[in-house]
Amino acid sequence: MANDPNEVDVLEQYFEEVIRAMDIRFTSHEFFLRLAHDHQREYVAGLFAYSKGEYPFRDLHHALAKRLKKLEGKLITRRKESYPSKDIFGAASHSGLWKKL
Repeated sequence: MANDPNEVDVLEQYFEEVIRAMDIRFTSHEFFLRLAHDHQREYVAGLFAYSKGEYPFRDLHHALAKRLKKLEGKLITRRKESYPSKDIFGAASHSGLWKKL
């Protein structure tokens, strides 16, 4: 997207690969965790791109979620907009719930 750092573009290249590795249903948080695990160097670069802000994880994840939504109807469908989920730190939160097509 126009205002996102290039590092988000790099991470987006791996979305299809990561989606294929996910269970049939998955949350955005689970997707972020898998992306971080499988592409650690690129994920850290993405965090660094947002490091001047107060919440780099939140800001990176919001950018990634916008990109994930672009795949709706192609590779995935959103089952719920706000689904109870633990974030990357294990804290109770909400995220999108997705299903592979």
